[in-house]
Amino acid sequence: MKRMATVLLALLAIALVVAGCKGPEGPAGPQGPAGPQGPAGPAGSGFNMEGYADSIVCGSCHTIDIDTTFFVAARVYQWQASKHAYGGDYERNSASCSGCHSAEGFIRRMNGLAARDILQPSPMGCFACHSPHLRADFTLRTVAPVTIESQIVGVADANFNYGPANLCVQCHKTRTMSPKMDGAAAGDSLKITTSRWYAHYGVQGQMLMGTGGFQFPGYTYTGNSYHSGATAIQQGGCGICHMPAPVGGGAGRAGGHTMNLTYDAEGNEVELVLGCKTSGCHPSSFSTLNYNGVQTEVETLLDSLFLMLGRRGWVDTVQSSSNYGLVRASSSAPLVIRPAIRAGAMYNFYFAEHDLSLGVHNTRYATELLRSSIEHLNANP
Repeated sequence: MKRMATVLLALLAIALVVAGCKGPEGPAGPQGPAGPQGPAGPAGSGFNMEGYADSIVCGSCHTIDIDTTFFVAARVYQWQASKHAYGGDYERNSASCSGCHSAEGFIRRMNGLAARDILQPSPMGCFACHSPHLRADFTLRTVAPVTIESQIVGVADANFNYGPANLCVQCHKTRTMSPKMDGAAAGDSLKITTSRWYAHYGVQGQMLMGTGGFQFPGYTYTGNSYHSGATAIQQGGCGICHMPAPVGGGAGRAGGHTMNLTYDAEGNEVELVLGCKTSGCHPSSFSTLNYNGVQTEVETLLDSLFLMLGRRGWVDTVQSSSNYGLVRASSSAPLVIRPAIRAGAMYNFYFAEHDLSLGVHNTRYATELLRSSIEHLNANP
């Protein structure tokens, strides 16, 4: 027993001596082979095409300062106050809608995958507009020009090219409608079989560049407002006005990734006009989105035209505080408008109203579309 204890003590002493004599750590060995690729996203989601940049190092972005304190988290809080987060109708997950109404559908579309129904969709969030793991940065998915299909017979498709705004207009553009607006339809009548006979709610791209509305023969249209051709907007896109430095306390309730231009401050609506004062645009004294009363004027024109459409029985005159009524048409009770050209007034009403800016995006174009529509209906009761 004593011999065994002696042996153990001797071994322990040797171990201590060896440990004490250990020299400095040598150089690292060669880097091991890359690990297996992570699992693909849900079947057919499109996420399995994203992948990771070969050189990406998670810790270069996911640090306390970058990931949490300054950049990502702050922008997420801003986004949560945006219409993209709460008002984008992301439950519209069918193949025909999911490409714009859900993040998963949009990523599929940007990756060239066929449209499909999306199970449990999510709203348009960070990874809809950015692909940081694949690119190792937060550049936009695409800034390629966008071809916008015309919904007016005889009018060519539009080519939208406003820099970063090209990403926005992947969705903020008209969708296919049937029948298209045709002022010279066969039989000189237009048969409408849906209450949603309009070019969609996302018409901001066409309104900004000054196309997409129906122009009546004989009426002189004088062009577009300054916004359409402003160098700052053509190069900087929608973000010039919608994404300046966030304001409104905390993470921000307007600007930044909220993209809002108004916010509530203790019961008072405050407008964010910082972007309007960009060099080459409005002066530092600029103070309201209702510049020269444009929003008041457009709202008055919309109300007048809506009443005219209602008196003809074309639209449902019951409306909420923020929405005008829909077209009074269905497959079982179609609306037939004769002569067909008169339907252009209803088309223009929804086009200008769904732009949502009340003339700010393109003042001259919006007001002239509405005025010409009212004049046409007055002349053709």
